[in-house]
Amino acid sequence: MESLFYQARAFLITIGIGAAAGFCFDYYRVVRRACRLKKVGTYVGDAVFWLAATVIVFMLLLWGNWGEMRLYVLIGLGLGALLYFNLFSRPASRLIRFKFYILHRIWILLRKTILLLWKIVTLPFRLVIQVLSYPFYLIKMLLKKAKGKLAVFFHGLAGGRIERGKRWIKSKLKR
Repeated sequence: MESLFYQARAFLITIGIGAAAGFCFDYYRVVRRACRLKKVGTYVGDAVFWLAATVIVFMLLLWGNWGEMRLYVLIGLGLGALLYFNLFSRPASRLIRFKFYILHRIWILLRKTILLLWKIVTLPFRLVIQVLSYPFYLIKMLLKKAKGKLAVFFHGLAGGRIERGKRWIKSKLKR
């Protein structure tokens, strides 16, 4: 009688382990979809997931029924996964997707907050730089206007002589 109780307990534990493995698979599917993995990333992710799931299921089986592999263990794992996928997969997937949505919104809010704080902290420095650079900007604009007017003035003053000088030099160089 006692061994029947332990076998029933072990069977229920394997059903729970199968359901937990199904939940982990749903979680992995949502993560894979959220990360938008390509073909190679999916292959690597699948391999890592199944390797990790195998190790975890094995460790849980060691805890649940001392690692004895019997037919009821395989049936329990399959039944647990089947029950999970038929009863709990859709609401659990929605809950996991909602969690990722909330985490994404928190990340966006955190980024915006940090950017706003950065702008607030750097505002005095930006104002000082603008105040100090404004006179240089004015001097630059004045020099630009003065340069244009000076060029017109000097061209009018010596423009003809310079042109005649250039022609004279070219004629001397040709000979």
